[in-house]
Amino acid sequence: MGQGRRISLHSDQQPDDSIRQAPAEAQNQTPGRQLLLATPDVRDDRQWCERSGRRRFRHGAFTLVLEVPSNSEQSAIAAEEERTKETKRKKRTQDEIRSSHIEKALAGFKSLHGRLQNLAQEAGNKEEQVRIWCMDALRTALGYDNEDLETERKVLNGRIDIAIKKDGRVMTVIECKAIRSRLGSSVLDQAGTYAATLSANWVVLTNGDIWKLYRVIPRHGHEPTMELVFDVALLDDDGISERHAENLYLLTARAMSCGDTEKAYHRMVCKNCLRLRAALFSERVVKAMRFELVQGYEAESQTKVQINDDEMLEALRDEFDLTEL
Repeated sequence: MGQGRRISLHSDQQPDDSIRQAPAEAQNQTPGRQLLLATPDVRDDRQWCERSGRRRFRHGAFTLVLEVPSNSEQSAIAAEEERTKETKRKKRTQDEIRSSHIEKALAGFKSLHGRLQNLAQEAGNKEEQVRIWCMDALRTALGYDNEDLETERKVLNGRIDIAIKKDGRVMTVIECKAIRSRLGSSVLDQAGTYAATLSANWVVLTNGDIWKLYRVIPRHGHEPTMELVFDVALLDDDGISERHAENLYLLTARAMSCGDTEKAYHRMVCKNCLRLRAALFSERVVKAMRFELVQGYEAESQTKVQINDDEMLEALRDEFDLTEL
């Protein structure tokens, strides 16, 4: 129905049980858009007439009247439609939201880059200075509030440098070292033990320059498995790049809370070298490649060839040396 019209229902008889009442949602529509419904079994003796500026549609014992809304009703309709348009304009896609957080992370780390370079040049740089810098990065670039962060939390016989919390639970353990320190296996083992004790899902190792994110995979009766998600260096030749920012976005409060970090981890595991090798030599892939080769060669040379799956698999193994994977 066109904008600025209203349908109302007028009865020429007393209503009885055969009349179907308009649903509540139809009765409560915005002025100028009300639609009242009659019983569906009314007769087809339809008559049109013009009366008092109203257009009537006579339908058996009932009359549908098409009316022009008042000025105030038309204003209400226009205001509602403008609010709807404004709401649609304000809605952003998930990709747009993600991009804005990546840009914020990039800008935040760039603003702190000078301080990090100064730390790298200072003699006798201490771990505490790196921890303070990392706290600033978590707040400035990664979107955390003070209540999300806890420092020097006691666990087992040691302390966690920085713990990221959600609803009181530790989600991420961050182990900070002096800027020229190596982030070796002993540092990872210690952080992993702390994380497993607190049922934390993530571990970050950093000396300010290098940032490594690990997924913690608990193992009953054993030390947890630590799977690397990314490894970036902020003081390399190209500085803090967009690629760095895309990785560091996975550490943001937004990515952690909305599941983007977990999804990125699963995408990485899905594409690891063992799965790539298994997929390349799988029966379906071998058959598809054999078909593509045979069809392509026939179209090119006008000659039919026959290759079976075993020949195709052997050719793949000979051509692609995947032992390094």
